[in-house]
Amino acid sequence: MLDVLIWNKYARVVTKLSKRLGVSQLEALGLFYNSRLFPLLTDESYPLITMGDTYIVNELVNEIMDNKKKPIKH
Repeated sequence: MLDVLIWNKYARVVTKLSKRLGVSQLEALGLFYNSRLFPLLTDESYPLITMGDTYIVNELVNEIMDNKKKPIKH
């Protein structure tokens, strides 16, 4: 049962992220799974999964924006 709730949360977060960034859900899914935040969501000892969807989306957007500000290393 818990797995279903977590997967539903992931789906809601990806949908909100897609709308917020104006990208496809597939692209949003890639951003979500490749984020530094995703492992924290799967870590049972870290309470991030208990936070609201909008909070998580805001954190993801902040991470994405921070990554865009960093210079590209060659």
